[in-house]
Amino acid sequence: MTIDKKILQTKILEKLKDNYQSKIIDSEYITFKTNKNSIDIEFSFRIQFYNRISFEGFKICLIEIEDKIYPLILKELNNFYSKYFGISFMRFYKPEIEFSIYEINNEEDINLYLNHVIQCLEYHEKEVFPKLLDINFLAEYVGSVPFENQLEIPVGGKYPVSLFKKLAVLKWGGEEEKYMLYKKGLAEFIEEDFKDPKYGDEAPTYKKGYLKLIKHLENEPNPLKKNNIC
Repeated sequence: MTIDKKILQTKILEKLKDNYQSKIIDSEYITFKTNKNSIDIEFSFRIQFYNRISFEGFKICLIEIEDKIYPLILKELNNFYSKYFGISFMRFYKPEIEFSIYEINNEEDINLYLNHVIQCLEYHEKEVFPKLLDINFLAEYVGSVPFENQLEIPVGGKYPVSLFKKLAVLKWGGEEEKYMLYKKGLAEFIEEDFKDPKYGDEAPTYKKGYLKLIKHLENEPNPLKKNNIC
């Protein structure tokens, strides 16, 4: 069975309870976006080999939190910034079927697959996304892996700004021990960048941005407490 992307898009929109907007991007992707309770939510499907479908996971923007982080980023590093967290659904939800490269042979297959993905989405909308607005919960999530495994928790943006975001979340969320470990790990990364020809030109800017962030985090009040987010 060849998957018709337009028919699939319509079928998914019919199953979604909220008002999602959708786009078909190039020949492979269908994206869905909405805003719910101060959270921008985005997810997508990838179509491959005519009859294989993969759920690509969630990206979310925690608007109130991102609004506090972005001004702390050095202007020269703004192009490294992204407001979207990538959420690995496997950390919060164990699907009963494989979501990656799922083979579609008939209408029954597509309905089964979509029903499982919608169940996953509804679980996250109810049990996960609202909790991530709590800076303490978010910090616990971000710090749930040691620094050497930090790539397992994508928070948006490119190095080093992605780690700047993690430092802010950890500090404001009260994960002081993890904050110190990540602070030390990033400082060591940046010092290594000075020795690497690939990053030699950027390393001074990385360090400048790092020092600016640390100075702010360690000398200014937690802005999220003021707004009763945490």
